[in-house]
Amino acid sequence: MSPVTLAIEIVLALMLGACLYYFWRLDKKLAALRSGQDGALRAAAELAQATAQAEAAVRALRSTAQDAGRDLQARINDARSTADRLGLGAGRLRSSADVGAARGRM
Repeated sequence: MSPVTLAIEIVLALMLGACLYYFWRLDKKLAALRSGQDGALRAAAELAQATAQAEAAVRALRSTAQDAGRDLQARINDARSTADRLGLGAGRLRSSADVGAARGRM
């Protein structure tokens, strides 16, 4: 074997060793990334669950607000009908002085 061939084979062996070392480091980094992705997947699942819970809470709050609005409107309607029965509508209530003054003019 000639010295040039031997030198080329030694350089190739060193380069192969360097490639093996870098592949080993890459494998370790990829393994760390994969395990990190598991954490990211778990965090994404928790976020999706929290979002679903928040949406359910918003729906419940909206339903409660609608019920409260209906109840309030029913009370307003009852109060208006009671006020109408009592003559407390806008401008309908006259004081006794107004009634006496109106009778005095007649």
